[in-house]
Amino acid sequence: MKIPSLIEAYGAVQTRLEPRLQDVLANPSFTQVAAVISEAQTAVGHAIDGVNARILHALNLPAGTDVKRLRRQIGDLDHEMRILRLQLSRFLEDRDNAH
Repeated sequence: MKIPSLIEAYGAVQTRLEPRLQDVLANPSFTQVAAVISEAQTAVGHAIDGVNARILHALNLPAGTDVKRLRRQIGDLDHEMRILRLQLSRFLEDRDNAH
């Protein structure tokens, strides 16, 4: 008795499911339901993030939004430091060339 390979098993499943999936995906109701579900997931995610932030702040801990803001600020500072280093390097080079 031959055991079907993974590729053969996948092909058999695909052959059986593909027409049904195409019918479902082509249905306008599917698109509407998918959009509503996506919006609901986003809304629930924002609500959970808000609750988590309030809990973390109550415990005097940073929330995800705090960490993102701090990372952005650190990135801005790093960029400014690179610019200042470049300006200092050019200044010192010009000063050394003048002497």
